[in-house]
Amino acid sequence: MALPLFGCASSDAPWIEILTAAASQQLGHKEDASLTAKLNPAYRYLRVQAQGQPAALMVLGYVDPDPLGDIQVWYSSQREVIKLQNGRIVSTTALKTNWRAVRFSVVPPAWSDVLPEGSFYSRLRDEMPGHRYGLSDRLHLKPETALAGIALPVWLSHEQANTYRWFSETTLNSGEPSLPASLFAWGAYRGQLTVVYSQQCLSPAYCLTLQLWPG
Repeated sequence: MALPLFGCASSDAPWIEILTAAASQQLGHKEDASLTAKLNPAYRYLRVQAQGQPAALMVLGYVDPDPLGDIQVWYSSQREVIKLQNGRIVSTTALKTNWRAVRFSVVPPAWSDVLPEGSFYSRLRDEMPGHRYGLSDRLHLKPETALAGIALPVWLSHEQANTYRWFSETTLNSGEPSLPASLFAWGAYRGQLTVVYSQQCLSPAYCLTLQLWPG
């Protein structure tokens, strides 16, 4: 997984410091060091865990302003990259499955504006490997009113989870196997309202949990 980074940052990032700060925190590392790692308060961290793998810590490299919402660019010590926009994965590099680009038919509603009946919209994504371009997903975003049935990681207590607003984003495709539903927790983190935890799948068999860290 230690593949070279594709593309260049739009602004200078402190590469050596970032990668040193995340040293030994990598997707697929044999031990889950994220729970005991000494964190540098100068950096922002994202705890990422691929299904069936130990967790990793990624470091926020930079933020790209975008009219549809700022894009956060997160890096691991092995130069895996995950880009998040409003909490959703919009690009990845050097993972088992990668979404090289994501486009929405309409802008998904702000988390604070999601109606009880939810919203429908479409997403186009380019997937690697396989050079699969323009894959189309019809999505339904709706609030979840109860935590019953939601599998939470051991480090996220129900007490803490109950302070968040929860949303599911279901894929409604009727063709090839649909992606499992995504799950998002929206709440306060360091004085701002944001997606603090999510479960998102890049393929039917490759799913990630992401959490702002420390939780």
